[in-house]
Amino acid sequence: MVCITALSLAIGAMAQTKAVKVESPIVTEKDFVWYVEQKNAWKEVARQHPQDETAWLNYYNAARYMAWYNEEDTTARQAVREMEAAIPRSYTFNYCAYRESSSGKGYGNAYAYAEAALANLPDDMQFFDYDNWVCYLAMQGDEGRMSQMAKRYFDSGIYSEAVLRYNFNELAGMDEGGIIIANGDAAIIPKWLIQEGMNMHRDKTVVCPSFLVLKEYREWLFRKLGLELPALKEPQSAEDYNANEQTLLQAIIDRYGSKVYFSSTVLQQTMEPWKQNLYNEGLVLRYSKKAYDNLAMKRRNVEERYMMEYLLVPFRPDWTTGQRLTVNYAVLLADLLPYYAKHDPKRYEWLMRLLVSGVTNTSLSEERKQEILQLLM
Repeated sequence: MVCITALSLAIGAMAQTKAVKVESPIVTEKDFVWYVEQKNAWKEVARQHPQDETAWLNYYNAARYMAWYNEEDTTARQAVREMEAAIPRSYTFNYCAYRESSSGKGYGNAYAYAEAALANLPDDMQFFDYDNWVCYLAMQGDEGRMSQMAKRYFDSGIYSEAVLRYNFNELAGMDEGGIIIANGDAAIIPKWLIQEGMNMHRDKTVVCPSFLVLKEYREWLFRKLGLELPALKEPQSAEDYNANEQTLLQAIIDRYGSKVYFSSTVLQQTMEPWKQNLYNEGLVLRYSKKAYDNLAMKRRNVEERYMMEYLLVPFRPDWTTGQRLTVNYAVLLADLLPYYAKHDPKRYEWLMRLLVSGVTNTSLSEERKQEILQLLM
């Protein structure tokens, strides 16, 4: 009886959870229980107000992020089915149906849902809208519409300043006409925002390996780079997809050589075939057939190209991803400290202050902060 009572109380508490906006984990990361609670809370709001698109969107987002913890969970698909019955011609339904269909779970025609949503964009677009459509248009190789969306995104002021600054510094450390291979929303989207919104670093080309599975994207990319597409396998397995990705990246490297850079955010397995020829120049790794003094290039970037003073004083709370990238400076630049300690004490003090501030000004746990600060000692 005690167990049944406790369970009843737990269920009752969950049912009374206040419905709050469900942000992307890029912005603020929550645990599985939180997403379950919000899924239930927003589902109830949607049940009571079936025309409320905000309720449906939050219900879907909470369900989708639940699946990050359990890949077998199908709650998000169920949310889309319920939404289709309630608001079938709405922007929100088409947006969510696109997200679900493009996740590889086969809900329906992803392209049709996407274009229906794009034809009905809300005036007041949010983070989810911009982030999703910039990527979709890039994956389609639709540079014209992607450029317009990226500029609109930048002008909205929604995007994290810390993430933009980190990506700006990655681009600033590259030579003119460089090609940067990067993966993940926070490593590719902000670079397009900088190019289209700030009209800077437009000479650099951003390559997203995970997009290479899409015919439209790789055909657009190789036309842009002036390359012929190599022959690819008809993919039957994950190994075939990985082999095709490697073939495509190798074709770019063969043509452009030392103009090719990898963001530190790229998965190690993606960089594995070329790891012996990658040299850390600060925030990015550069491909080179020949060894060279990459530490001198790293010092050049730190002293002349990177703008890092923003690490000293954060003027507003930042995204979870922004804080992680801020900490990345300490991880990637710590090896310069011994050189400066010996040859340039003032520069040593300057860099140490920046790197320490970049760690201590985040909301990471004290334990994690101390782990990273140890790299600077």
